[in-house]
Amino acid sequence: MVIELKSFKIEDWKYLKKWISSESELIQFAGQIFSFPIDQKQVELYLSESKRTVFKIENENNETIGIAEISIPEENVAKLARILIGEKSMRGKGVGTELINKLTEYGFSNLKKERIILNVYSWNIGAIKCYEKVGFSKTDKPKKLVKVGNENWETIEMEKKPVANNV
Repeated sequence: MVIELKSFKIEDWKYLKKWISSESELIQFAGQIFSFPIDQKQVELYLSESKRTVFKIENENNETIGIAEISIPEENVAKLARILIGEKSMRGKGVGTELINKLTEYGFSNLKKERIILNVYSWNIGAIKCYEKVGFSKTDKPKKLVKVGNENWETIEMEKKPVANNV
């Protein structure tokens, strides 16, 4: 699957509105940064954060199929967040793996970071397997609990470091 990362613009918020139909889906995608239902004003505020680069993901037909973010929480660290393959028909086809590979390449090559981190809910086995497949591993950072309805969702931090060149 060939995908491209393009700049996410305010007019692209319509995709989030289309893809996210419940509070739990919104929290799974974005943590607690937004409130349900998502609206243009929330997305404008989100996009105004300068330490954050937000991408829309397009397939080979130039159709927007997802969104992802990379931010700089610390000097030598990039963080992947708000990763969503919104078009359900595109899931399970390697798009997530390709996306994470492109984002980590961007973090190491373009941003020159030494470490890339992300958080994932412990029950999201498909995402965890995808991240492990591209070289992420769980860190020792204490897990956090997020209350969603009557449930507590546990977050796990994962990290990837660049592979040393064999010279």
